[in-house]
Amino acid sequence: MTLADRIFEGMRNDIVLGVYPVHSRLPSERDLVEKYNASRFAVREAISRLIQSGFVITQPQSGTYVVDFVHEGSIETLVQVLRIRRTIDAETMKSLMQFRLQTESQAAADAARHIQDSDIEYLTDILRRKRENAASVEKLVEADYLFHHRIILLSGNRITQLIFKSFQPVYMFFTEFFYSLDDAAASSLRLNEKLLRALTVRDAAGAGKAMTEILKNGERKVLAAIKRTGSKELYLP
Repeated sequence: MTLADRIFEGMRNDIVLGVYPVHSRLPSERDLVEKYNASRFAVREAISRLIQSGFVITQPQSGTYVVDFVHEGSIETLVQVLRIRRTIDAETMKSLMQFRLQTESQAAADAARHIQDSDIEYLTDILRRKRENAASVEKLVEADYLFHHRIILLSGNRITQLIFKSFQPVYMFFTEFFYSLDDAAASSLRLNEKLLRALTVRDAAGAGKAMTEILKNGERKVLAAIKRTGSKELYLP
């Protein structure tokens, strides 16, 4: 890791954790050089990466300011925030689930029109792995992603495929919390099997409906868990 890397990570973490609040101005280049005992080049490189990552913006003759990265950042910005905070607020989670409902329900319907016997065998094997590893959150998360990813691929929609892949870290964060909840594995498997039955008979409407049930079940369980804690955020266990 270079000095510029360390400066970038240190400043990014400080921004995400609120040391530098949204809309506040970062310390001057001279102050950052002194703080990190670094060259101006290393500081400038770190600032450039913060700009590219969607955390700050430079205003000529004024300075560098922290932007509202939660609302104005990219998916990659969100991923970095989740990795540092290890939390996701309820509103962001609701937005994520709404997006998934809109895209994955249609993807499941499209998958029913394209699915081949080899795909059915693959999905059947994934559900077998979920059943056999019901006590392992790590293996459940992996199997869950593979199951949904295969359906996205079968949809044939390249944009949906790209977006789903970019969401993978956020997806894994959410499902890791979900599978830590009581009865999550059993209810997920039951609904996954329902979806697979619809796919097997090439029932597009049934597949779309089954995917909607899967996603609403996940949202309902996670929101209920957040409510029980009295918090407005989901903390990764």
